Amino acid sequence: MAFDWLNKFQQQLEKDPHYAERTLAAYKLGMKAKGSIAGVIVQPGADCCSAARDLPMGKVYHPDEAPRLPLANCPLASRCSCVYRPAMSYDLSPK
Repeated sequence: MAFDWLNKFQQQLEKDPHYAERTLAAYKLGMKAKGSIAGVIVQPGADCCSAARDLPMGKVYHPDEAPRLPLANCPLASRCSCVYRPAMSYDLSPK
């Protein structure tokens, strides 16, 4: 994937206490603007907790309904390596 370096970089960053609210608000704004963002996907990190592994793989959430990262019982807390990724409408369209 062309952006593997970006994924690795973002997953290693310590999360700001407002990470979920800010990130989800940005995706919601993109959806409101009628762009190509159809929702968000939670991308678990390589060392994610069991709660993150239990999330449905590839599920597209509306930003208002997405699980808040880091998850409530994540033992890594602000060092959680899970991130939000946009679900793009053109990737979800049947081919």
